[in-house]
This record gives sequence, C-alpha cells and structure tokens, in this order.
Amino acid sequence: MIPVLGVPVLARHELLGRMVETVDVPVDLFVVVDNGGRDGGPTVRGARNYWLPIPSNLGVASSWNLIIKSTPYAPWWMIANFDIEWPAGSLEQLAAISGPDRLVLSGGMPPWCVFTVGEQVVDHVGLFDEHFHPAYFEDNDYERRVRAAGLKVIYSDVPVVHHNSSTIAAGYERHNASTFVANSDYYAAKQATDDMGEGRWQLRRRRQLGWDRPC
Repeated sequence: MIPVLGVPVLARHELLGRMVETVDVPVDLFVVVDNGGRDGGPTVRGARNYWLPIPSNLGVASSWNLIIKSTPYAPWWMIANFDIEWPAGSLEQLAAISGPDRLVLSGGMPPWCVFTVGEQVVDHVGLFDEHFHPAYFEDNDYERRVRAAGLKVIYSDVPVVHHNSSTIAAGYERHNASTFVANSDYYAAKQATDDMGEGRWQLRRRRQLGWDRPC
C-alpha cells in the first residue's frame, strides 16, 4: 500500500490520465495539485482521491510541500511527475524500498521524476525551499540538505518511463529561459554560503518569476 501518491500538474492533463491508468498497486490517498485550476480529473481506483484546484501556479516546491502538509499523518510520501508511466511492478518495487527514514529516487530520467520521502526526513530536514520558483533546483537543494543531515539517500534502479519536460513544451519555453537562471543563481548562493535552510516563499520573487505573468 502506498500511503500517499501526490502529483502536481499545470498543463497536458491527458498525460496524467495515462499515468493513472498504469497504477497497479493499492494507494490510500491520491492527491493532485492542479496548478492549471481545473476542478477534477482522473482518479486512482480504490484510493481516497483529492483534486486541489489552484488559481495560480504554486510551482514545484510549493506543490510538493502542499501534498505533504495536507496529509501530515503519512509515514512516507510518493511524489511523481504527471508525465510518467509505471512499468508493471515498478510501483511495488519502489514502495518496498521506501520508508520513514529515507529519501528514495527512481531509476527514471531524471531520478527525481518520482521520489519518496519519509516522515523522519521531513521532520528533521524540513520542507522544500519555496524560494525556488516555479521549477528547477528545488530537488538538488533538498538532496544536499538530506545528505548534510546524515540521512539516507537511495538512488534506486526502479524503472519509470518519463516523457521529460512536457510542461515546458506546452508553451513555457521563454518563461523558463529566465526563471531557470534565477533559480540556478539562488542555488549557487546557497551552496557558497553552506545554507541548509528551508528558505521562504516571497511575494516579490513569486511575482517576478511566475510563468503566469506576461512574458
């Protein structure tokens, strides 16, 4: 049983439907953070399904955090990109090596296209840094913080089919060209100062980097 399967989505909702069709193990809670504002979509059979329509794109880090914060009693969380497919048996394999005390990355490309994070990791390290917006380097930063805390990071060989960059290809190339640089610079600054902090959401930065602003 997967305690929580969480998925953020902004565009190309049909790909999320394809992913749901390949789920082949029991899921307790299925949580979709719909940054495109849609109110409802594909559901996982047998799960308690929650579709959260968001009026303006939260971005990756904030969406991941919302999944965790809205299901606070899970022993661990599985968070997946919407544009993946599960080969038969892969979900069972990934669940088997997941647990409260570890961060587990998939064997997909990139590995962070699916990951699991345990309650002990979140309790000790905190949540994802929401100063990264809307996407990129939030995963690198979190892995660095988990390693610095001396907690387990497992790179698995569990196969996942990932149709990479589906959101960017849906019309966000020009936006990403500028926001990628801003997030890269912020990540470099955290590394240079050995900053292991959780960071914070900032209104000015959210407005400056939002993909929903005029380009």
